[in-house]
Amino acid sequence: MPGYDAVAVPVLDSTLGNTDIMTRISLTFPTQLSIALLQDSWYELVRAWPILAARVRHTPSTPSGLSFLIPQPGKVKELEQRSRTTLKDEEKHIVIVDASSRSIASFHPIAAKAVESSFSRDTVSVGAAPGSADSLKMTCSNATTSLKQLLGADQAYITAQATVWSDATTITLAFSHIAGDAFSVKAIFEAWRRTIESTAPAPLQGIGVDPFIAYLPPHGKKSKSEDTEKEKQAERDVGLPLGFFQYGFIDKVRLAWNLISDIKIKRPEKEFGQYYMYMPAEKVEALMVQARADVDALVSASDDSEKQALDTRISTFNVLLAWLLQNIHAANPKRKRMSTVMTIVNAKTRPPARHDPSDYPPHQLWGGALGVPLEPLASGDYASLPLGQLALHIRTSLTAQIDPENMQANIVTLLRHTLWAKPSGKLVFFARPNHYLSGCTEWRSTRFGEVDFGAAAAPSSSVKPVAIGTDMQIGVSKRNRWVIFGEMGGGVWFSGFMTHKEATHRDGFGRYHHVQ
Repeated sequence: MPGYDAVAVPVLDSTLGNTDIMTRISLTFPTQLSIALLQDSWYELVRAWPILAARVRHTPSTPSGLSFLIPQPGKVKELEQRSRTTLKDEEKHIVIVDASSRSIASFHPIAAKAVESSFSRDTVSVGAAPGSADSLKMTCSNATTSLKQLLGADQAYITAQATVWSDATTITLAFSHIAGDAFSVKAIFEAWRRTIESTAPAPLQGIGVDPFIAYLPPHGKKSKSEDTEKEKQAERDVGLPLGFFQYGFIDKVRLAWNLISDIKIKRPEKEFGQYYMYMPAEKVEALMVQARADVDALVSASDDSEKQALDTRISTFNVLLAWLLQNIHAANPKRKRMSTVMTIVNAKTRPPARHDPSDYPPHQLWGGALGVPLEPLASGDYASLPLGQLALHIRTSLTAQIDPENMQANIVTLLRHTLWAKPSGKLVFFARPNHYLSGCTEWRSTRFGEVDFGAAAAPSSSVKPVAIGTDMQIGVSKRNRWVIFGEMGGGVWFSGFMTHKEATHRDGFGRYHHVQ
């Protein structure tokens, strides 16, 4: 395309778990921000980082099969002019919505509680997500909704929207998941913040560097394990990562039947909705105290040899995920049925074996997130084990998963079997076909709550988000998918997709306050 420079999309970002997802992240600030300043600073940021305006096209000559078409300076100016003057949202890079005639409470009541600082400090609050049509209109009316659409559209793979309410401002970045991970999105928000403060970010260095190209089998020099025995050095194929299985025909049939019976009979798709949870900091601290007491009790009940072997450290994330899994599993009808939970580790912070620091580009606009399963437990154990014991199970499972050799196995397996340009056709899955399945991503470590857009307020002051939102467009069911957003507005936010029956189960989320 004239006016654009082609750069290959990195191979890990081009695996099916990324290409199939179009998603968005919204931050809600508890005051009105300047529409003009938000818009002008976005365009200034794009001029500094033109990859934000990149188009995406199928390019068979690249290893990933996909390329970013990054606009040259003249094209950036042309696209900005079009975006500023067009009446069509789908041609705008940033959409500005003036909804100052209505409160955010009319859109998302649980977010309004954060804006008003009116959450209970004694219990968790639960609230439904906005309706789908209203959510699209108010957060990402200019975003593409599928990779197929993106590959043919004259629209960027990352778009922005700012919606100003009478009492708040919601700022959204919508993107194809080939854009990277939560750290990537946080980097864009932070660069936008600096631009609002009149400090345009420096141009990105290392665009086009593929952090995991050396792990691409069969010829990538890091796609094999390295063994050293005495003076003999050899290489061997990397096996499957912990907890993954290559399915044969019978397992495929069993998995398909379990998924179809769940979707079509037991829990039809129409019964599902998205819910948000807010846990005040006081409740988080109480859970930490409870979990540590549970671990102490476990140690006291162990004999001396077991005590020496026990590593009893648990993190806040371990405890928050344990609490979430307790509530999710409370509604499962078959307590003896095994359950496998997938969560996220990140190769940015836990590099794979054979990694060299020079492999990674100096910018954040690439992904390192990997889905890994916890050791399976019976569904009833997830629902009833002491919180601290469950947190310890999570920590132990993840300690094994972040071993560098296992991180390498995760990356190589994804590239071998799920590369968008050339999937293997084999099914490698993270659980046995008859297990309960759920997944939870972790954004707490990105600290979205620290993004400060106060320079766009009048008068200028520190203004950080008090609520966060997300949704995604994906070709399969969103059931059983969860996220721990992290701290914001004096508490921790969660979200996930479940039925009304599950959201109100008396032994699970039904125990908490539901915001209407």
